[in-house]
Amino acid sequence: MARITESQLVLPALYLLSKSENGFVSTSDLITQLTEVMHPTGQDADILAGRADTYFSQKVRNLKSHDTLQRQGYADNFDDGFKITPLGETFVLTHIDALSYLFNEDFNYEDVKNAIDDISAAGNRMLLPLEEFVSEGRLVTKNVQVRERSNKLRSIAIEHFSRNNEIHCNCCGFNFPTYYGDVYGKNCIEIHHKKPIFQYQDDSFEQQVARALENLLPVCPNCHRVIHKNHIGCDDLANFINDIQRRRAI
Repeated sequence: MARITESQLVLPALYLLSKSENGFVSTSDLITQLTEVMHPTGQDADILAGRADTYFSQKVRNLKSHDTLQRQGYADNFDDGFKITPLGETFVLTHIDALSYLFNEDFNYEDVKNAIDDISAAGNRMLLPLEEFVSEGRLVTKNVQVRERSNKLRSIAIEHFSRNNEIHCNCCGFNFPTYYGDVYGKNCIEIHHKKPIFQYQDDSFEQQVARALENLLPVCPNCHRVIHKNHIGCDDLANFINDIQRRRAI
């Protein structure tokens, strides 16, 4: 597992600065907030020898000591933190839907880093997240175009994963209509994104559907919550599902 780079911290840091009061965040608070939204694992979460810092927190401190944000014109350095500039605000605003999606979904750490690379590489091209309109019980985005495409993707996914007009949780096997009846159980299944899914604003929706379906999974709300709460990535999903099925058999 590769350690995070300073360049991979630029957009997350600017995103948090843009959400703060007056665009300012102290270095210590930025470390705390970045840790909360990115959930570093592996070597990045290890404590440095003879230090109180992890590899991750030290890399955040390097944003100051190396003038990383200031050199790019995205934020001004202060003795105790950073303040975002108008250029930084514009950079964040270009990718606000993608960033909000990425940091509200509790994705696996490696997937978050890879997604940040994709968003950064997009430059001025807007990346639209293909997400559920309502995720984890909250409204994720107000972008109408994102909502329309996401709802369309949900419909396609439900049809794709249904068998004999029934759709079950791919983890525990729960079926809503069987338990609650057709009236109360209809359309209660949730669609989990195994990895962040993005689409360029000017690309055809149909171009993304096949790739998107490979990264989707129908799940019940309970399994969905457990997956996100524990940051279960693609590589660990099979073990999670096998463990659930083993417990059901017992």
